[in-house]
Amino acid sequence: MSSRTHRPPRPPVRPAPRSSSSNPNRLRLLIVGGIAAVVVLALAVALLVGSGGDDGDTATSGDVAREETAGALGSPEVPDDTPATPSGDDLPPLPDAGPDPAVGSPMPTVTGTGMDGEPLTVPTTGRPTMIMYVAHWCPHCQAEVPVVQQWVDDGGLPEGVDLVTVSTAIDERRPNHPPAAWLDGEDWTSPVLVDGDDSAAQAAGLTAFPFFVAVDADGNVVGRTSGELSPPQLDAMVDDLTAAS
Repeated sequence: MSSRTHRPPRPPVRPAPRSSSSNPNRLRLLIVGGIAAVVVLALAVALLVGSGGDDGDTATSGDVAREETAGALGSPEVPDDTPATPSGDDLPPLPDAGPDPAVGSPMPTVTGTGMDGEPLTVPTTGRPTMIMYVAHWCPHCQAEVPVVQQWVDDGGLPEGVDLVTVSTAIDERRPNHPPAAWLDGEDWTSPVLVDGDDSAAQAAGLTAFPFFVAVDADGNVVGRTSGELSPPQLDAMVDDLTAAS
């Protein structure tokens, strides 16, 4: 005999009976009162709308929200699941220690869509390129993005070297979404590839965030690293990149 308690089924939920009045005079009063209430409510709404200012330039909260999220990085919204297409062999995952087996190997070329809605290829063809992979929900990425942007603003990125970003591991259920609004809020100036299916991250052998890959002008990997980098460490990566190119 089962020990589970069997509960009786719930009675069906029935709609409450509609109220009615047998007094016609009372019914007429209710109708008149209802019409008057509607008129008063309409006047109140008109007054609230008119109080927004005579010049018509006052933005509503909805307008502000749309300005903050739509058109981030000067772009239309690009869907989170927009795929990227790698070409070439995937790099092996970056080991925790020891030599990087990917150094000297061709970097897979990834084509896709930038956050500006335009086609974007990573790395830049024929130019030394630093590629930075970020996830919007990663606290280390959130800390690193302003550091890198300040480094760029201070002239850390030499002329002739490109910095390109890959936004990957996008998940609307996780914090700091959407990534476009986050990067726009940081005044991010690097082109950003949308990696909606994580194929660009897999092709790079990504193991942790943030993730950096330095690629020379011939398209070969000079070095990879993960974690937050200080400006001197960014300088060292660029020095290795320019020396190899």
